[in-house]
This record gives sequence, C-alpha cells and structure tokens, in this order.
Amino acid sequence: MKHAAWLLSPGAALALALVPVSVSGQASTSARDEVVWHWFADCAGGDSLVLDVTLDGKPIYSSAFPICRLHRGAIKPEPQQRLLQLRFNGVPRRFGARHPSTDTVSIQGNIWEAGGERHAILLGVSFATEDKVLLNTVHLAQANAASRSERVRGLVITTRPVRRGDGMPRNKGVKTPVAPKPISPAGESMSTNALRT
Repeated sequence: MKHAAWLLSPGAALALALVPVSVSGQASTSARDEVVWHWFADCAGGDSLVLDVTLDGKPIYSSAFPICRLHRGAIKPEPQQRLLQLRFNGVPRRFGARHPSTDTVSIQGNIWEAGGERHAILLGVSFATEDKVLLNTVHLAQANAASRSERVRGLVITTRPVRRGDGMPRNKGVKTPVAPKPISPAGESMSTNALRT
C-alpha cells in the first residue's frame, strides 16, 4: 500500500477525486421522489396544522394552515417566502441576548417553512428587535401528533394536526390571530398580532 501511494502523482489523485460518481445522480433523483409534508400551496382542502405561541402561559398568536404530502420535486418555490408574523412587547434579555436596554421593546416573530420531512414539517422560527436577532431556531411540527418547543423559558410554540372532518371550520387555512392581551404584570405585554400570507 505504501508503494501505491507514491505511484500516483498529486495531479492524478486530484483527477480521481473529481471524477463524478453515478450514484450521486441517483440519490438526487430519489430525493426528488421522496414524499414529504408541505404547507399552504396546493394543500387547500386537506389536513391542517394549528400553531399556537404562548408567553408565560398566555396566548400571543394562533393560526391554522393547510398541510399535505407531496413529492419533494413537485414543491414549487414561491416568488416570496410565506411568513407567519407576530409581534409582542418584551425584554430582549429574556432571550439571553446582550442587549443595551433593560426596557420593554417590541419583538417581532417570524415563522416559515424551512423544510419538509417524511413525518413532519420543519418550521424556521426567529425573534428579533428592530436592531438585533434574539433567537433563530427550528420547530419540528409533527404531522400526526402534537409538538412542543420551548427554546426560551416561558415562550412556547405548539403545533397539532387537525384532520379533515374533525370539526375545524374551513377558512382557507388561516385562523384569525388571538386578540391582543396584556401578558404579565412584570411589564411584558403583547401589542399586536399580524399575519402576512
């Protein structure tokens, strides 16, 4: 083996490393054929996921959106990524951020589809002030069971499936956000909820 190593010039070794392998082409084809969960798009009239965000046990956002199973290759990119948006007042340091202010400020949350899996939708989640990202994470929304994420103490994201015929009113997949309510006597309160679809 030691002799074989010196028989290959560095150029020949590089050429061998760059030779395409046909197996990789097969992998991308099978990945495109994989059936995964997806939200909105061509999913109207099917199952739905209900998403709730609470802060210290009090609701600050709620939405329902359609989900369905599609071949990964059939999922078309949207011209503008769909975002679920929420806004509440809070102290940035709650997120562990080194923020110059200890005052209550407006915090915006964004939730988007980050990917689809065989049994779940991966939701990207971010929270930011006007000038600083406080948290950027993911929530694994199981398509067949309730899911819960708590990346910041007291800030909980839950999702749960609703099957067609479960009595949930059909409303093009979006439920009106929860009306604004004060969140805590410690000065953290919710100001508005917004949803852009």
